Amino acid sequence: MVKKLSLTVNNIFSILLFLLCFLGFVSCGTKESKDTVAKKEKISLDNPIQQTVNFVPDSTINNVLTLNNSKSSKQFYPEISSSVELIERLRESPVLAFNSKAKEYLLLYQYEGGVKNEFSCFEIGYISNLGENETINTDYKNFETESGLKLGLSSEELIKIKGASYSKEGNKIVYRMDDYPNSNFLKKYNMPAYFLECTLKNNKINRIKFGFDYP
Repeated sequence: MVKKLSLTVNNIFSILLFLLCFLGFVSCGTKESKDTVAKKEKISLDNPIQQTVNFVPDSTINNVLTLNNSKSSKQFYPEISSSVELIERLRESPVLAFNSKAKEYLLLYQYEGGVKNEFSCFEIGYISNLGENETINTDYKNFETESGLKLGLSSEELIKIKGASYSKEGNKIVYRMDDYPNSNFLKKYNMPAYFLECTLKNNKINRIKFGFDYP
């Protein structure tokens, strides 16, 4: 009788030991699985190559000046109607030229036949690359688009912001939109095509030009 009872106790002890080991194994496996998932999620978020960025066109400088918008031109520079003269023969169309405290220039392109103080293309560059042409002083620290494009960014930073749907033309990275029937952006401005052109020097942006194609 004592012998049978001893066997029963031993069996119970073995079963309990097995259950404890099994539960410990399951717990470790679950923790490892959670850690693995978390690690994969972190990699996915930190690795820009794994992210898909759709190209969105820029239309604004310093959250004020907007393409083809005369009201925004006056907000950007209140005296634009009275004391500013267009510069001829500097670019393919007459331009207004401004500067920032960071020694950058901003050109506003006035296309032929366009409305006064509505500018269809913007260009940002370094004053040192503009020659002896005079520019109008502003209080802006620098010039930047609404998506964060500015001079000095690397090509990798540019592509991370604007996506990989670009063409390479010499030392330029160029984005284009010309599918008018399927573009709400082009329909909004009633323009047939849009471009963003970034010129690189030593893998850094030293000129940004964007807007609508010259008619």
